[in-house]
Formats: sequence, structure tokens, C-alpha cells
Amino acid sequence: MENPPYAQAEELLRQIHNFSSTTFKKQMQMRFGINTERAVGTPVTKLRQIAKKIEKPNQPLADLLWESGIHEARILAAILADPAHITHAQLNQWVAELNSWDICDACACHLFSKVKTPLKLAERWIKQEKEFTRRAGFATLCFLAAPRAHTSDKDLLKLLPLVKIHAADSRPMVFKAVNWTLRSIGKKNPHLTPYAIACAHEILDLYEDNKTAQWVAKNALWELNSPKTKAMIARRG
Repeated sequence: MENPPYAQAEELLRQIHNFSSTTFKKQMQMRFGINTERAVGTPVTKLRQIAKKIEKPNQPLADLLWESGIHEARILAAILADPAHITHAQLNQWVAELNSWDICDACACHLFSKVKTPLKLAERWIKQEKEFTRRAGFATLCFLAAPRAHTSDKDLLKLLPLVKIHAADSRPMVFKAVNWTLRSIGKKNPHLTPYAIACAHEILDLYEDNKTAQWVAKNALWELNSPKTKAMIARRG
């Protein structure tokens, strides 16, 4: 007799394929820079529709979807995963198998940022050299710096030096996440804004001849100093 999770996983994979299209698969790569090697071409909006009909969390089902290797199934797995029960071994396995920014960021949003000790996880991954492992660390930090996240200012400030250290990482998947992190910390509340701005200026001074680091800092300063952003941050005080 077939195990229900396996039957459910097969049904979800069928739905993913039914919502797919070769046209959208091409757009995923050309417009959004997504690795489509294992993709079938299903929009994230459709994946969210599928996820709404499933009771969450469901780690056994998430495991089966992840093991399928299908791009969209892995995004759905991140949405269904159980942060309270996924093991450290599984977390390390998942992060080691990341190969596209959208899966990475989905995992950071729905799973990595919600485990028991997410800051330690983010710090450990940021210090590793592998491109998507480091991005996963920074992306996790971004979600922990979201306005409604309960991460303390003190904890975020402890990890801000990692932004400065890795601002010159030339890999797009990394330096864009570094910039995202710097902006996210600066926008969380008025107390953190000056620290993020100071970090950006330190990056400019430290990496005067590095185009990547200069972009990371200047782009963050442009957003954090814009009137619209300042007004938004002020409302979070």
C-alpha cells in the first residue's frame, strides 16, 4: 500500500507540471536570471496557489518534494518545510544543493530565518566560500532584519561587520545579497539607520578601487538617504 505522503507528493508534482509552460521557462532565465536546468516553467504565483491548499508545515512532504530535484518543487518544499523539526543535517544538505537565487531566497524566507537559531546559521553560512551558501546566509539575515522580525538591534549590529568584509565579493549572487542586507538593516528602524550608513561609508573607504564594493555601498546610501525611505523609517521609530 502506497504511503500517503508519496501519493500527495506525486499529485503536487503533477499540478506543478500542469501549470508549467515552455514560454515562462524561457522568461525565468532571460528576464530573471534563474537557473532553469531542472525547472519546468511554473510561476511562483501558481506554486503559492498550490501551497494554500496544503496544511502546513509538513516536513515529510517537503522532504519528498526536495528530493525530486525539480526546481519548482524545491520552492514548494521550502514553503511547506517545518522549521521546528528539520534537522541541522537536512539544513546543511539543502543549502549545499542550492543552485538558483529564487530557491535560495524562498528557503531563507520560509525556512532558514525561522529555525531555532537563525542568526548563528546565517553567520556560519556567510563565512563559507560557496556562492549560494554565502548568499543563503545573507538572505536569511535580510529576512531577520525585516520590519516585523523580532531580531534585536544588538544582534543585527553584531553581524553588520560581515557586510563590510564581503562587500567586495565579485559574484553577483553574493554582492547583491550583501547590498540587500545593508539596506534591510538600515531600513528596519531609525536606531539602525546610522549604523548602516556608517558601514556603507566604511566600505567606500576600505575598497576605494573595487567597483563591486563601491556599488554595494553607494546603492545602499542612495536608498537610505532618499526622502521616501527616510519617511518610511521614521514611521518605524
